[in-house]
Amino acid sequence: MPHLHAAGARTLRFDLFGHGLSDRPAIDYTLDLFARQIIELVETIGFPRPAAILGHSVGAAIAAQVAASRSDLIDRIALVAPMLDFSATTHAGEWFRLPVIGEVLMRFVGVPLLMRRRRRKYAAIGQPHLIDRFIEEVSYAGFWQALLSMVRSDTFGDQSARYAALRDLARDVLVISAKDDTVIPAPDVARICGLIAKCRHIEIDGAEHNLLFTHSAEVAAALRSFTGATATPSGADVLERSRVLLG
Repeated sequence: MPHLHAAGARTLRFDLFGHGLSDRPAIDYTLDLFARQIIELVETIGFPRPAAILGHSVGAAIAAQVAASRSDLIDRIALVAPMLDFSATTHAGEWFRLPVIGEVLMRFVGVPLLMRRRRRKYAAIGQPHLIDRFIEEVSYAGFWQALLSMVRSDTFGDQSARYAALRDLARDVLVISAKDDTVIPAPDVARICGLIAKCRHIEIDGAEHNLLFTHSAEVAAALRSFTGATATPSGADVLERSRVLLG
């Protein structure tokens, strides 16, 4: 964000329901829910539009949904390390869908495993302060229930249709991928670009899935060029959703 602000861009970041400091209501945490949250937030606070929207990982599918359903709000779309189908690489979701068993597995196996994974990743990229923030977030009531609902609601399933919906929009789409990303394989990125058709693809060498942290300057440079942001107060407005858990 500092890179974009220095270029004169205005940004909006926030936590999705079930994440960060946002509420964790007892509802179905679908991708459509998150898209509606973004639309309602932009309209409620009167954020200038049309705006550019950026989504990372699962957030890329959410950004595609927002752009396709409300083209009056969005004029440019940036998808960073976009998720195509996490469920295709794991069969654990089948267990989480089982009544009672799924609740036990998520609370006592899934969440601890996620915490260990985040500890390793944040330490590896030199962001140890994020570990304490994540531990605090996990401790909030409703966290594991929201995560379980995302699994059961196919939020991590095949999002091909959402990207394909961008094909008919008269909108520019920028896809930024990380060359060494082990979470989002290159064939998935290629397939997404094929679905979009009007895809402008940039691959960052030496970057992994956490490229927003490790290669922020390179990502910001690509966004500045894409949105037309300049070092003036009238630079382009950029709407950015915060990093998605499990992303």
